[in-house]
Amino acid sequence: MKTTYIYLLFVLFITNYSAQPKSEIIGKIPGKLDITLFETGEEPDWTDYKGKVVLLDFWASWCTPCIQAIPHVNGLADKFRDEDVVFISLTYEPKELVEKFLLKYPMKTIVALDSDFQTFRNLNGWAIPNIFMVDKEGKIAGRIHPDYLTESVINDLLSGKIPDVEQTKEDLYDPEGAEEYFRKLNEKQIEKWVGNK
Repeated sequence: MKTTYIYLLFVLFITNYSAQPKSEIIGKIPGKLDITLFETGEEPDWTDYKGKVVLLDFWASWCTPCIQAIPHVNGLADKFRDEDVVFISLTYEPKELVEKFLLKYPMKTIVALDSDFQTFRNLNGWAIPNIFMVDKEGKIAGRIHPDYLTESVINDLLSGKIPDVEQTKEDLYDPEGAEEYFRKLNEKQIEKWVGNK
């Protein structure tokens, strides 16, 4: 009897404290992907990445944590370059700004642009840095901070599992307030990176 009681306590502990809270968006079909690739000008959609894990990293040049995460994400992109994983780094900032930014902070991912905020809106990408994970079936596998993206998380995604990792809260920022704030910062960053030619 005592052994059974201890076992039940252990099960309750594992259930309540070990597993990360499951995000409500997991398993759903993501909103429209409306982006332009920085290097080629192509405008892919989700079907172009069918059968692959997609790691969509929302970032901006003014975001210090985004910049700090670049070496980490670059390392993972290198590690998994021959696997069915697509790393996309998405910003809403203009191409001329991004071009200068990348000279100072190179990225080994596919850099993409969302100049009209369509994908930021569709996927609620305001809590930057923020990685939106889509599995091989084209379904949402979660949304996490880059610090929580590890080889283990990616391997779970490749094997069809939902990673047990801390998720970004869906209501972290007010979308309307965030977009207005991002637009104001965009003006300052254009002046900083592009203004003095």
